Amino acid sequence: MVRGAFGRATPWLLLALPLLLLFLFLLLPYLLTFYYSTTGATIGRLFNVKEVGLNNFQAVLSSDAPPFVGVLTITAIFTIGTLLGSLALGTGLALALHTVSAGIRSALMAVFLIPWVIAAVVIGYTWRLMFDPAIGLANTVLEAVGVSPVEWLTDKATAMAALIVANVWAGYGIVLLVVSGALANVSPNIILAAQVDGASYARTVRRVILPAIRPTFLLAALVALVSGLNTFDLIYAMTRGGPLYQTETAALEMYRLTVQKGNIGQGAAVTVILFTISLALAIAYVVIWRREARKWT
Repeated sequence: MVRGAFGRATPWLLLALPLLLLFLFLLLPYLLTFYYSTTGATIGRLFNVKEVGLNNFQAVLSSDAPPFVGVLTITAIFTIGTLLGSLALGTGLALALHTVSAGIRSALMAVFLIPWVIAAVVIGYTWRLMFDPAIGLANTVLEAVGVSPVEWLTDKATAMAALIVANVWAGYGIVLLVVSGALANVSPNIILAAQVDGASYARTVRRVILPAIRPTFLLAALVALVSGLNTFDLIYAMTRGGPLYQTETAALEMYRLTVQKGNIGQGAAVTVILFTISLALAIAYVVIWRREARKWT
């Protein structure tokens, strides 16, 4: 009897430590964030704090330095640019690698994934140096073709473009991995059938390969979208939200309120807003995926 009870409890005993770590390092921070978003907590006072309800959210949404609507707009531009760039570059490289032999593909894959495994801070400072108006590679190339140097990180449009380029370079690796895995599962027979029918490679990709990997492509799009939405370290390393908050995303706003101003409550409110947007995107993905799954079946 005791042995039977112990046998039934064994799975839970084995899961106890992983579940405890999951609670401590994932669930508990989220719970504390939701709690602090409704309090007047500051860096100097984290306990016995006053409950303020939704006042932190109201203060964040009504902020004018910078306006939070502008912050969300910048976040959307940066996120969509990252999404489109990562999908285009990652999928293009995956399709190109799919046409070469397995040995060459493995070697090139290892090279192409290098940016993905480098710390974002390192990538940020590297690209900041590349866009330096005096010694940067970007202006060196422009001068070589007779174009005047550009102050890349001091103008809103060029700074945003530079951030998107850097983040695409840093994050396309996950799209490359996901799409490459999906391409490996595409039956060569349907590709061969399209080629026998006289379809060009571009038409085969558009009409055969991409529809076949659509579920995985949707997953890659979601990962790239959420990654762009929550990017902080690369932007901080390159522009710190400047010039004059012109590249201030929601992630940087959260850092500025929490660390620089010491307002834990308002910083947590921004975090909750980001979490809600990310959750909405994940729910939208599940809905779209199920709708597509019904078509495939």
